[in-house]
Order: sequence, then C-alpha cells, then structure tokens
Amino acid sequence: MTSPTNATAFAALASVLLGAASCGSSPAGAAADAGDPVVEAGAPYDGPFDVPDGQAVTVPLSGCAGPGYAATFAVGSQKFQLTVDTGSGTLAVASNACTNCGVASVYSPGAAAKDQNETTSDTYLAGSWSGEVYSDSVKLVGLDKSVKMDFAAIDSQSGFFLADAGCAFGSRPFAPQGIVGFGPPGLSTQGTDPFLTKLTASGAVADVFAVELCAWGGQLMVGGVDPAKAKLNGPLIYTPLMSTSYYSVKLTEARVSGDSTLFGASDFGTTVVDTGTSVLALPPNVFDAMTKTIEGTTAFKTAFDGKTGWFGTTQCFTSPSSSSAELDAELPALEFSFPGAAGGTVSLTLKATESYLPPSTDGGKTYYCSGMWPSPDPGKTILGAAAMLGHLVIFDVADGKLGFASQAYCPP
Repeated sequence: MTSPTNATAFAALASVLLGAASCGSSPAGAAADAGDPVVEAGAPYDGPFDVPDGQAVTVPLSGCAGPGYAATFAVGSQKFQLTVDTGSGTLAVASNACTNCGVASVYSPGAAAKDQNETTSDTYLAGSWSGEVYSDSVKLVGLDKSVKMDFAAIDSQSGFFLADAGCAFGSRPFAPQGIVGFGPPGLSTQGTDPFLTKLTASGAVADVFAVELCAWGGQLMVGGVDPAKAKLNGPLIYTPLMSTSYYSVKLTEARVSGDSTLFGASDFGTTVVDTGTSVLALPPNVFDAMTKTIEGTTAFKTAFDGKTGWFGTTQCFTSPSSSSAELDAELPALEFSFPGAAGGTVSLTLKATESYLPPSTDGGKTYYCSGMWPSPDPGKTILGAAAMLGHLVIFDVADGKLGFASQAYCPP
C-alpha cells in the first residue's frame, strides 16, 4: 500500500475560511419536501428539474480539490486563471510590481486602467497578499459582458501563490495567477468591488451561479442552470441560505450511514459552503466520532489494511483490493439533513469517494486522501470542495437558497 504525501492537501485546507477562512437516500426520520419528485430506486432520472430562472453561461474550470478551481478572466486586455472562491469577495491578481509572486502571467495596467491610490490586503489561514487598488474592465471569458470594477493588483505575497503545487501530487500543472471572490459583498476587502455584484447590477445575468467540481476540472454556470450541460441525473433539493456574511446553511442532522450516532444542529455551529476550502471540515468532536466509525468498519479495514489515524493528515493511500466504484459500494456514505426551502426536511447523501476519500490519480494509480478534517474553528462546519464532488451545487442568491443535484458530468 503506497502512501505519498499530498503536499497540496494541507495547503488547500489552509484556504479554509478564505477571506478570513448524489442527492439520494434520506437519513432516518427525514421527510421529503411536499411536491418533491419521487424517484424509483435504480431508475434513471431525467426531470423535471426545478432550476432557477435565467439563462446559464457555462465556462470550464481547471484545477482540483487541493489548490482550488479556476476560470479564465480577462482583466484589462490580459487573460488570467483566477481561483473561484465562494468564501471571499475580492478579485486579486498578481501584478508586474510583484517580485515574489512566481506566476507565469502578471497584470500590467494599460491606458484604460486607473490607479485608485489606495492599498488593500487579505490574510488567509495560510498565506496573505497586499496590493494596489486599480479600476479596470473585468470579464469572465465566455460571457459577453464586461464590468468596470476596483480590484487588487498584488505586489507582495507570502504563501498565497503555490506555483509548484499543481494537482495529482504535482504531476498536473495548475498555478492560477490570482483569485476572484464569488462570496457575498461583505467579504470584499477595503476599496475593492465584488465581481458578481457588479455583474448582476449591470443586468447581464441573474444573481445565480452554480459549480460542478470534479477530481480534475469542472464547470461554472453563471446567471442560471442548464440541466443538460450539467448532466443532472437526480432531482434538485434546496435549503435556505442563512443571513450571515458567508453563504451558510443550517445543517440539522448528520450521521455515517448505518451508524446509530446522530449529530444535531447544535453540534455543527455555522455551516459555510465554500469552494475555496478543499475539504469537509467538521467540529473536532464530530470529526473524531465520524472518522472512528468509518475506520472501524470491516470494509475500510479490508480496503486499507487496517489503517487508522489517517483522516486529517496529508498522507494518501492506494487501495489494492478495491476500485473507486467498489469503495463507494462497500464503505458507508455520509447522510446530511437540512431544512427544505419549501418546508419539511431535505437530505443529501455523499458517497465515500465524493466526500471523505477524494481520489487523485498519478502514474496510473489512484490514491485516496483525507477529504475530512477537523475544523480550525470548533463553532464552524465547512462544506468544501470534497463535499461537492458528484453534485451540481447551485447558489441561488436571488431567491436566497442553496441547491444540490446529483450529476454525471464528472468522469468516474
């Protein structure tokens, strides 16, 4: 059983609380929303899909659950790969004044750019940057509309750019030149504008976006949701977005499938949905109980030779006896319950390799890393990228709700 260190796993966990920081079977006792479609077990699902109003513009994402997922943006006359982060609110790109950014492309202000004569900065759990505020045109490549906005041109950084991290243990290059905050406006740093707020205020798109994150790459939808492009294969469930500074929801119950231990709302604190966090981060007591339950199953012991104390570390292992599909069939899933946006309770089931054992392939071998970590804040739960694998996640800000739907877009 090989055990390389996932050098990017901790770096990605360090993005927890950036900026500061298979919809399926229901847990026991969960009731379906009134009017939810009933899906016959084993039957394919091809609609209806309760998607938000608005036409979707769909663009590809590169990256992985380690260093993050990036889309292509035009800033001024130049193009950059920017990490899409729902846990922060500022667009920041490496500038030509940065002597230690170490990225391939840097922003050079053109004639249309305006120096706002103001500096701004942001500090993350690991890494920070500071820079000059500029005003210039910004465009998501694939969308016709550009917006004029204030953003940060990074001239100094520490631990923010991980140019040599890549994906698949560094074998797949991935080195974004900055970040774009897709979080609520209140997360923007002093002097900068939130991109989505400027975009929706222009009337170009509705205040809706969605992400599909895969082991490598994915896609971003802005302004609406296209079920066909998303390759949805299950009904949508919605839960209300809470009134906090982050995109947060109320997690009311959770358990490891088949286990009698049930955690309630008071165990989770604030539950943040954050693409900029690589893992499912749980309060320490919940993390300890869930991981011990998983490691104690016969299937886990068999698949990983009795390995214990692995979760919450950067060690990754192969499973000589099981493929990813077999692991999902043999290992327990995670079952989460939320209040339904239309009343009642909705549930979300996360398979093993789409939550606590995200896979990474290198040299023809598939390695499994810890997708579940103890939260650095005992009062906060973070549904990060590892908990989004296998689903389309819809941020319907216009209607104040968050949606999940099982998808077949990501390759197995």
